Amino acid sequence: MTPINTATNKAGKAITVGIAPLAIAMTPNGKTAYIANALSNTVTPIRTATNTALKAIKVGIDPLSVAITPDGKTAYVANTGGIDINGDTVTPIRTATNTALKAIKVGIGPIFVAITPPAPCSRRSR
Repeated sequence: MTPINTATNKAGKAITVGIAPLAIAMTPNGKTAYIANALSNTVTPIRTATNTALKAIKVGIDPLSVAITPDGKTAYVANTGGIDINGDTVTPIRTATNTALKAIKVGIGPIFVAITPPAPCSRRSR
């Protein structure tokens, strides 16, 4: 994976991640990027301040997409399962510790995952 400095539009030093990095999601605070590595069955967190890859997180088979909740506490990874019909899952990752939680069994071949934005706060007028 190669970071791009958006102020200069220049490529930085390549960062080693897993095999076949196909998707990226950024925490709302911009401090960590999560890369889904399809052929490694991992997600690699990257500290954006230093462009440093952290320890890869083992997820399900063929992770193709990743999305992060608006509060930044959880990343969800869609794992297509490849040819394993029992491997179709979504893996939650606790971002504070970069640990995978129990996979959620879903329908065949999940490719994308999306997060619903939080409902707006409402106040009663008095």
